[in-house]
Amino acid sequence: MRSLTWKLAGALLLVVIVSVGLTAFLVSQSTIQEFQQYLSPCDTTYLEVIENNLIKYYSQGRGWNGVQATLNSQVISRNDRLVLTDSSGTIIGDTANNWLGKHIKEIGLDSPIPITVSGKTAGNLYLVYYGHIDQRGSMMTPGCMSSTVVLNVAEENFLNRVNNYLWVIGFIAVAVALFLGVLLTRQITLPVRALTKGAQQIAKGKLAYRVKTRSKDELGELAQSFNSMASSLDKMEQSRRRMTADIAHELRTPLTVIEGTVDAMLDGVFKPDKEHLSAIKEQTAQLTRLINDLRDISLAESGQMKLELSPSNMVDLVHRKLTQAKVRAFEKGIQLSLKAPEQLPEVTVDAARIEQVIANLLSNAIRHTPSGGSITVSLQTITNAPSHQVEKPSLLLSVADTGEGIPHEHLPYIFDRFYRVESSRSKNNGETGLGLAIVKQMVEAHGGKAWAESEPGKGSAFYIALPLTTG
Repeated sequence: MRSLTWKLAGALLLVVIVSVGLTAFLVSQSTIQEFQQYLSPCDTTYLEVIENNLIKYYSQGRGWNGVQATLNSQVISRNDRLVLTDSSGTIIGDTANNWLGKHIKEIGLDSPIPITVSGKTAGNLYLVYYGHIDQRGSMMTPGCMSSTVVLNVAEENFLNRVNNYLWVIGFIAVAVALFLGVLLTRQITLPVRALTKGAQQIAKGKLAYRVKTRSKDELGELAQSFNSMASSLDKMEQSRRRMTADIAHELRTPLTVIEGTVDAMLDGVFKPDKEHLSAIKEQTAQLTRLINDLRDISLAESGQMKLELSPSNMVDLVHRKLTQAKVRAFEKGIQLSLKAPEQLPEVTVDAARIEQVIANLLSNAIRHTPSGGSITVSLQTITNAPSHQVEKPSLLLSVADTGEGIPHEHLPYIFDRFYRVESSRSKNNGETGLGLAIVKQMVEAHGGKAWAESEPGKGSAFYIALPLTTG
């Protein structure tokens, strides 16, 4: 049995069969016991009545003389036999008239009911219950207290009908349980089968496949989680393909320049002088930067980047990077400035990684700010920024430029790897196209957030929020 439907239905059916069978057995036994107790001549009330009548008879002063007629009048069932002895054990009354005058020890009856008058035992009463006489004509062993009630044909037929009804009800319950079991288990197994089919489609590479969800229970949530997983895999696969294509493109350009220059030297077109060798060195340096940037992004995304955290003064870090960027800014006629309060708390960061973040932001701003423009770096503390998912006290660093700005439809994607807003923002000045992606990954590795705001034609502002406390 491999089908989950039949396994669940079988398990439910087995539980029902055991439950119904056990219930039917207990009800049957209880019915028989109660019915027998109801019919039994050993009923306490029945015996008490006989005992009281005999005590009354003896107390009237006649002793046991003529007790046989009174004893015969007490019998209410043809299966009953009453035996009465005096205080010495001699049988003085027998409704069957077979044991009169004999001693009780000769008969072997036990479990007497003492007849006590004025604190003295005047005699003993024995109740013998006869069962059905079988083909050999034998009778039940005497002794009421230890005997089992044997029923007549009508009484047995009544109990048989009760038992038959119990079995019929049991079979009906089993049939209903089987039907409902199959119906209910299908409600469980159909979504499971759909998920199985979905997993098979995903394994075949069909990442666009989605499971249809109809229920809102745990299986429905599982199907929604499966679809979310498939959607994420689809996006990751598309991103991987784009990244592969972008990497191939980024590698092709410097390799083409290197190959062309070397071929020209070999063919005698170019001389192996300093100018052409420098061009080859610049292209190899660009390849090195690309490989290093890809490595950093990969480590950050996989959570394997090791951060050497220590309390750092952000003003000092920004001053150092501004000093390094002044040469490029001066060449383009761009003014650099820093705005920061006198007292800023230290932030626990990996200083080298955060310097890389600042350098990438400054490089991006210089590249997209025209001559005569300005770049302003600002530092301040904030308690939170709910719109950007910053929920704890943080140090906010912003780099604002007066460049061409970024269209609003491109803002959500500018931190993606190799994303190009337009041709004017494409690879330039040896950039790898990974600067902002590295900014985002480095900042998030510190538990912070990075985002951008821009107004086309007026400039852009890039923000990073670093938590002031770790954890």
